[in-house]
Amino acid sequence: MNHLYSLLFPLLLSAPAAAQLPAFPGAEGFGALATGGRASRTVVHVTNLNATGPGSLAEALNGSNRIVVFDVGGIIRLSPSQMVSIDRHSNITVLGQTAPGDGITIYGNRVLIRNCSNVIFQYVRMRGSIRMARSGCTLTMDGAENVILDHCSISWGRWDNVHIKNANNITWQNCIIAEGIDPQRFGAITDGTRNWTISHCLWANNKSRNPKMKCYAQMVNSVVYNGGNGVVGGHSAADNYQDLVNNYFIAGPQGGSSYSQWTATDHLYQRGNLMDADRDGQLNGTPYTNTGCTDMDSPRHSPAVPVTVETPEAAYASVLAQAGCSRVRDTHDLRLVNQLKSLGTEGRIIDSEEDVGGIGTLNGGQAPVDTDRDGIPDDWEKAHGLNPDDAADAVADAPDGYLWIEHYAHSLTAATSALAYPMDVKVTRLGGDATTAAVSWTNADDRATAVLLEMSTDGGPFVQIDSLPARSTFRTVTGLDPDKMYSFRLRTTDGQNRSAYSAVVSINEPEGMLPGGGTPADTEVLRPAEGRLYRIICYASRYFNSGANINGPAQYLTAGSHNGHTTLNATTNFDWQDPALLWSITQDAADPTRYSIRTYSRNLCLAPVMTDEYITLDSTLAASYNITFVGNYQPAQSGRKEPLAFFRINSPDNQGFQVRGRSASQWLWGSGTVVRADMIFTFQPVSTSLISPSTQIIATRADRSQAGMDGSQAWKDEAWYTLQGVRVSRPTHGIYIHQGRITVRR
Repeated sequence: MNHLYSLLFPLLLSAPAAAQLPAFPGAEGFGALATGGRASRTVVHVTNLNATGPGSLAEALNGSNRIVVFDVGGIIRLSPSQMVSIDRHSNITVLGQTAPGDGITIYGNRVLIRNCSNVIFQYVRMRGSIRMARSGCTLTMDGAENVILDHCSISWGRWDNVHIKNANNITWQNCIIAEGIDPQRFGAITDGTRNWTISHCLWANNKSRNPKMKCYAQMVNSVVYNGGNGVVGGHSAADNYQDLVNNYFIAGPQGGSSYSQWTATDHLYQRGNLMDADRDGQLNGTPYTNTGCTDMDSPRHSPAVPVTVETPEAAYASVLAQAGCSRVRDTHDLRLVNQLKSLGTEGRIIDSEEDVGGIGTLNGGQAPVDTDRDGIPDDWEKAHGLNPDDAADAVADAPDGYLWIEHYAHSLTAATSALAYPMDVKVTRLGGDATTAAVSWTNADDRATAVLLEMSTDGGPFVQIDSLPARSTFRTVTGLDPDKMYSFRLRTTDGQNRSAYSAVVSINEPEGMLPGGGTPADTEVLRPAEGRLYRIICYASRYFNSGANINGPAQYLTAGSHNGHTTLNATTNFDWQDPALLWSITQDAADPTRYSIRTYSRNLCLAPVMTDEYITLDSTLAASYNITFVGNYQPAQSGRKEPLAFFRINSPDNQGFQVRGRSASQWLWGSGTVVRADMIFTFQPVSTSLISPSTQIIATRADRSQAGMDGSQAWKDEAWYTLQGVRVSRPTHGIYIHQGRITVRR
């Protein structure tokens, strides 16, 4: 039976507090009275999926006093240098449920909701990446005040999924916090936060910190699954006060079932918590209490809008039904929920998002007609007595005090039946046979009745080659031509609906289209081949790192700038068709140990060394550099199973200066003779027939449809480019060749 967690305190509510309008119907806990952008009566539209610039989410959040709605659905992809940020801005409402299609996901780097106040943030997926900084957290909420996070999904943080420090009056409800990745794989940490409510949230596949409660907080009706140490106490010198009420802790294949690391400074009120430790596929937990803390007889926390408390069993069912972006659960959230349903038999702690198939795809959908651009579709306005030609009525007060645009957003919270596509798709040669491919995958949707497998030959149109039973996870494809490229993709169906497509996987891919690679092992003299350009790659963890410890993201030499000069630089952003990452290398006929190195994008040479800090690029002042073999190494990031040859690049005419990262802009270091990981390079050849300087053009939706790119509604008019006279968009997901033309799937 439901009851109010703050039953002991109902009479303490003042009349003004009781009369205050919650952030939205169902908002509870310490952040429930946030008003967001309601008083501003200003609506801002997100019109594209760009990381920055006009129409982007980043631009929409670059200011206070606004209500943000979405005209597009899909994935906002961030590079390691880009973020989505509410930083020192306040009075903001973000209504992710207004995004069409499968909703909105922010992927690749950090989201900041910090040093701000009065924020309502709903129905947004935030997913970090192994490519972001080692210390990066997917969401940072330091210094936030009066913020409510509702129906959000947060995953793939490297240090923690969430960092929340010195915040006040915060609610997280109906959220999923899951799958922290290398190196820590932790859920969330807080330090110094006061008045934090965690209600009806799912914590899954985090090694620990589900969360770490170094704070004043209440956690109610939440589920921790496959969670290592589960909830962790503050175990600090300062006193902390935590309430744990009617939560369910469920052991998984890799995670324990306890909540631990509590000390006497943790003043813990713990009632009604259940522990299911037997991994038997049945929900059969037993009462559990922790004895390392200072046990409290009554709850510490009593928010103005109390949490409606269910039994642990009812909370488990509520979390299954509602946690995360439940209006449309993407494949990752659906996979996590299905693992929870297994009650101990499924789930794992991962190293990176690639372990679960990468970010995948989302159906962007199509925004409904909104003539007056007020954020409310015409049909909804007509049905509710509003004027679809009058933008002012969206921000007018409804009888209950909410704005009409808020009423519209509140109406969009019902879950849909979108199917999830197969994950972890892989293709390999079967037993080394060049004519046989083995395609494997995992299924994330138990409602599917069949898995549909499609194949493309040499980039031609995809053709369905099989309809497989719903539980199939493997298919052998025979009769292939070893000299042709084959690509595969899958989708699921329930007989009426079909999912979006899985990631595309290929064998026999054309040279140069994949990141990584390098020079074959034991190549002691680099001999540039005619008709080849080269990516010059450094596999190292940071700019100045002693020893041959080769790890971290690949860095590709490119052109940069400093004090008005074009200089040598490096980037971790791989783009197979980007000429800025390509170099022409010419061996000196008189001295085979010397080479001239020229950037293909600007036709500029590495110039003679002028200082001990920078290498400039010049159109005429070409210099010779030594490229000297230093040994074989096998970096995992190369994508190769065999070792690669690595080389030192130095300027023999200038005191042995070596190409080595000194800082982000300084790519030369003098007098070095010791082999260091951050100054040895390998060379990946790329055929000049694939890459040429780009000329921007515009392709219409009809052009893309004619090119065989399915789903005209999901594709917006955007910039395309020409390569060798062939239209392509800049790739962010995968490539294929259609009727001899290179095209790109986002």
